Amino acid sequence: MAKTLGLRTSKATDLTSGTLCVVLGFAAFLLSRGRDGFDKGLFQGATVALMVLGAYLLGSAMWARRETPDPDSEHERPGDDDLWLPSRDDR
Repeated sequence: MAKTLGLRTSKATDLTSGTLCVVLGFAAFLLSRGRDGFDKGLFQGATVALMVLGAYLLGSAMWARRETPDPDSEHERPGDDDLWLPSRDDR
């Protein structure tokens, strides 16, 4: 299997950048209201792009990915008691 590069950002970074993208998207929406033609389309496109990116970043910060445990690992992680596995009875 391929290994991941480990380029995951922190939760605080995702929250800050996600909130910033949503605020900038709202500002682009407000700017698009007084425009006409190309400018309006440009600001509307920026609104959609920034809001979608902000929603992705906020979602990834709120619901962090849970790593899959290594079956060869001897160390128990917190939260491993949530799921009972018959193979762990002899440990």
